[in-house]
Amino acid sequence: MVAFLLLTLLQAPTAPAQPAPATTTQAPRPRAAAPGGATTSALFFITDPSGSSIEGVTVSITGPVDREATSPAGGFTRVQGLRAGTYRVRFTRDGFITFEKELTWRAGTATPEVSITLNPAPKGTAPPPPAAPVAPPPVVAAPKLPPPGTAKTLSLPDFIEKNFISGREAHKENMVGCSGIGQAVLWQVREPWDGRQHESADAMLYVIGGEGSIKLEGREVTVTAGSFAVVPRGSTYGFTRRGRNPLIVLAVLAGAPCAAN
Repeated sequence: MVAFLLLTLLQAPTAPAQPAPATTTQAPRPRAAAPGGATTSALFFITDPSGSSIEGVTVSITGPVDREATSPAGGFTRVQGLRAGTYRVRFTRDGFITFEKELTWRAGTATPEVSITLNPAPKGTAPPPPAAPVAPPPVVAAPKLPPPGTAKTLSLPDFIEKNFISGREAHKENMVGCSGIGQAVLWQVREPWDGRQHESADAMLYVIGGEGSIKLEGREVTVTAGSFAVVPRGSTYGFTRRGRNPLIVLAVLAGAPCAAN
């Protein structure tokens, strides 16, 4: 029996050895490029109004990066190393009007190409010719004044008392002083005295006594002792008495020649 079991074991097929599982190593993924890392070059074609290239133009670029270049004698101006973003581009050169432009470049788009026309700066105007010397105005001789009058003083109340208007007189006029081109006249008024005018003299009127009115420039103004009025030359005026007493006015006429003392 033992011999049979041994024979059976010896004749049983042996299972093939299974190979060890292979170890798999995964390769690392490549890192994504940092955003904004791409750059480009901008091309600027700078000409004058006739289409000719302008040499010596300063191209100043400000934005995500700042750059500056100068245009060559012909062809285009290249500015390198621009990252994506919006820029302000300024073109300057003596003799031309400065020009500014906004430029935007997005990563992955074509290289920006810009055509610029610069206009010549206006030429300065010639200074005006010197003004001709102005001749001095002719010397006008001062008008010859009439001789001055005689100095005098008087008491107006006493003078009025001695020369008081009578009941039969409508108005009374007395010269109380004059000198050169001025007169002082005393007027006493009982009846309306209209239509008065002095063509070459300005009248300054002072009411000494009585009550009444002065009509001047279409208006009638009530006056009493102490009232004052100015009548320009050429103006028409008049007096009206009110009450029992006469209206007494001292008039100084400036510009009226002295006719008598």
